[in-house]
Amino acid sequence: MTTHTFSPAHNTLSSFRPALLLGLLCFIASLFCLTLRVLDNAVSPIWYASALMTAVVFRSRGRQQALLLLACLAGTLGAHIMVLGPHWPLFSFAFINLLQSLLGGYLLRLLIKPESALDSLMSWLKIVVTAGMLVPLASGLVALWWSHFSGSTPTLRFFTVWVLSEVIGMLALGPICLLWQPRYLRLQVQQGVLSATLIALAASLLMSFLALRFLPWPFTFVMVILFWVAVRLPRLAAFLVFFANVSLISLMLVLDLVTMPAFNSSFMITAPWLPLLLILIPSHMMTMVMHAFREEKKHIRASEETNRRLMERITLANEAGGIGVWEWDVMRNEMSWDRRMYTIYELEPTLRPTYAFWLSRLLPEDRPLAQEAVRRALEDDIPFSMECRITTRNGLRYIRTQAESQRNAEGKIARLLGINQDITELRLLTEALYREKEQMLITLDAIGEAVISTDEEMRVTFMNPVAEQMSGWTQEQAAGKSLGDILRITHGAHGPEVEDILCCNLPGTMNDPDRDLVLHNASGEHFAIQYSLTPLKTVTGKNIGSVMVMQDVSESREMLKRLHYSASHDTLTRLPNRASFDHQLKRLLLSASERQQQHVLVFIDLDRFKAVNDSAGHAAGDALLTELAELMTHRLRSNDFLARLGGDEFGLLMADCGISAARQVAQDIVNAINDYRFLWESKLYRIGASAGLTLINGDNCQSSDVLAQADLACYNAKHNGRGQLTVYETRLQPVTPVTLAFKEQATPPDKPLRWQAWSVSAPGKTQTASFHLLQPRLTNAQGHEADIADYRAALPNDSRRLALDHALIESFFSLYAPGIARKGLHIVLPLTVEGLLNATWQKTLFSHLDACPLHGDALIISLETSALLQHSEALRPVLLHLRQQGCRILLRDFGRNLDLFKQIAHEQIDFIQLSPDLTANVHFNLMDEMLVSIIHGQAQRLNIATVAGPVDLAMALSTLNSIGIDGVWGDAVSSCVPLNTLLENSFFAIK
Repeated sequence: MTTHTFSPAHNTLSSFRPALLLGLLCFIASLFCLTLRVLDNAVSPIWYASALMTAVVFRSRGRQQALLLLACLAGTLGAHIMVLGPHWPLFSFAFINLLQSLLGGYLLRLLIKPESALDSLMSWLKIVVTAGMLVPLASGLVALWWSHFSGSTPTLRFFTVWVLSEVIGMLALGPICLLWQPRYLRLQVQQGVLSATLIALAASLLMSFLALRFLPWPFTFVMVILFWVAVRLPRLAAFLVFFANVSLISLMLVLDLVTMPAFNSSFMITAPWLPLLLILIPSHMMTMVMHAFREEKKHIRASEETNRRLMERITLANEAGGIGVWEWDVMRNEMSWDRRMYTIYELEPTLRPTYAFWLSRLLPEDRPLAQEAVRRALEDDIPFSMECRITTRNGLRYIRTQAESQRNAEGKIARLLGINQDITELRLLTEALYREKEQMLITLDAIGEAVISTDEEMRVTFMNPVAEQMSGWTQEQAAGKSLGDILRITHGAHGPEVEDILCCNLPGTMNDPDRDLVLHNASGEHFAIQYSLTPLKTVTGKNIGSVMVMQDVSESREMLKRLHYSASHDTLTRLPNRASFDHQLKRLLLSASERQQQHVLVFIDLDRFKAVNDSAGHAAGDALLTELAELMTHRLRSNDFLARLGGDEFGLLMADCGISAARQVAQDIVNAINDYRFLWESKLYRIGASAGLTLINGDNCQSSDVLAQADLACYNAKHNGRGQLTVYETRLQPVTPVTLAFKEQATPPDKPLRWQAWSVSAPGKTQTASFHLLQPRLTNAQGHEADIADYRAALPNDSRRLALDHALIESFFSLYAPGIARKGLHIVLPLTVEGLLNATWQKTLFSHLDACPLHGDALIISLETSALLQHSEALRPVLLHLRQQGCRILLRDFGRNLDLFKQIAHEQIDFIQLSPDLTANVHFNLMDEMLVSIIHGQAQRLNIATVAGPVDLAMALSTLNSIGIDGVWGDAVSSCVPLNTLLENSFFAIK
């Protein structure tokens, strides 16, 4: 029987297997007991089935219990039928045994736990009293009553034998059933004790047989034998041996192999099996006593092992921590040191330590402190703790000494028990950390940025002097306060306050200068700032705080504002410049196209301005332009936009305005200029103005169209006598044939394209060409040559533009690429973004590149900056493919917008070519020079080379050289030459 036998089953097979085994066991046990029925025809002298079923009730539950009990009952009944035949009273006794088992099992459940059965003498006593005595007595009474009820004549012998058979069966087999565990035999084999158990079993059976057959007082000898078994074997093995011996003795009694002395006692006549109880009960008690002794011994050994391991760990910990343990018997002035103490003080193991020796090893300056610490510990009962220094073969060592006093029976301090620890490494590390902390604090105090440290709840723990100055709080005042309580940050000087510093947009992400972050301190000052918050984490990743670094960027932000103003305004008249005008025009064109709004564009051209400029000088011209700009500004509406386009030309954009209202404003401006008198050096000059006006709406929202219309209207105003205003009408368009167009929509021009080349050189080495910029030119049927960009802009649809792009690459790769490869030139080939976005065109380009003799790094692909940014995501894989083939990428017409650096994928860009308007006045315009310097510096940080041009003047070339521009082109470097001529020239890259 095993615990597994009584456990809930997981399937049908595992449910019936233990039931079958128990039924078979119960059958065998009942068959054995029934064969002993020789003294009385009614009751067996020993009965094992009840013990088995009692254990089943005690150790199983629910349906499994019912199944096992049914199997046991079936085995018992089967044995009855086999031995005695189908006799009803015997069947009724089997059911009484079942009731007895149920009662005994449930009583045992109330008294003891299954996991602690027979763990002590008390639990054995509970089992004996309940299942071994009270329940058998109750079942005997029930059997006696049933015999009387069924018509039999019950006797005292029947009752006595019934009770004794149940008691003996429970004492012999019950402990085995309660203690049996799964895989007991396998465990015995693994532990090597099975052989000892078998030897003890065989020896005890043999000696019991001999004692019962040949010795006087045989049961006394049997008791001695079983006592030896109880002392020799473990608990369960001893119970197995007891069971085997009881079964042997029972069999010998039945066979009359034991000579029993004659007794006249009527009780012994009715209870001849009573001696079995006299040998079982003492043996059981001895077994439980020996079990308790073994468990206690095992517990003592475990405690000793635990203490030994604990002492080993303490010793190892002391050794690892460099801790030595010492004891000083003050009364006898004796000291005892452990091994570590001898090592620390370098004392020979054969010598005994003394207080004088310990004191002598200290540095002279530490001895008075040590003596005073010892005196206070002995006289004033103050805990002894100090740090001292000793000199060893390895140099100076720092020792920490701590001790507790121990008192004797009289209450006097009898001894000191303490430890010494070598803390040299810890002391040196602490001093190094202190020095590093001091250096860090000095560094933080010296830097020009505000540094604030916080804990994990964003409470201030440290502020350097710059942070104190900028915030208006001292470190003492701010300590422990929330970061948001001491810093008031707003969007702009007068904007809304930042609600959460942690969630605020970090510097550099906002384009509006009026929304930049501003810090207001407690003194009323404010600073334009940029800041960063960096979390502080431990090695395990736990957050322990943050560090906030703030920079005062007031000066740089003001400079950027001035640069932004300079980039978008004319420095002379302070009006917006051509770039700002183009940007505003695009915005109005977009609103007219998408929202069907109506606007007006006006071109204003001064009359007779050149005469003033030539006769009175450039200073007079500049003063006149300034005065006229102010004059025109005063006559504008609040939302009108006036810009100087260049020279004496002005552009006026009037948003949400009709023709009539715009004409009135423009006429007022023209009249004011016509009536204006300009006085310069006592001379009076009179000028005038002509203006052209055109309407911008949903049907007229192309940039080139409206600009051409306004320019044509202004031209007609001048042509009709100057000083006038003309509104654009269709009739003003000249009737001229279109000369720059193809006869067929999708066919290339009849005559081949002509390619020109500009030499690009370093500003300081203009005699050597780094590479060449290629420009295609188109010749029409009349033999006039035009720039390809102008022609392309005039094409009406995408198919014609793609056909033109196809003609360009066919012309280049078929006619010029082989010569360029032989010449070993590096050239810049202009392509269009529209072509690169077309899959068919891409395939054609890549096939040419694969077949081209040019090496990849000799070919630089030029793309329009604005168009590339507009389609950056779609072009990313195309650019990657080009770079994989070795081609480099150049962005042309890179303008004044510094935010372009945030938008371009700089890892895919090799060159930027500055817009011509950036370099036109760079030699005398300080703002342009500063802007070019900023663009070049940012490009250098991104590992991008810069190219500028066209450069016509030596002064501009010198300025660009001082800035550090990588390459320049134009007449100041070399004139433009046909590509054919360049390829036919015998010189290589040298002019």
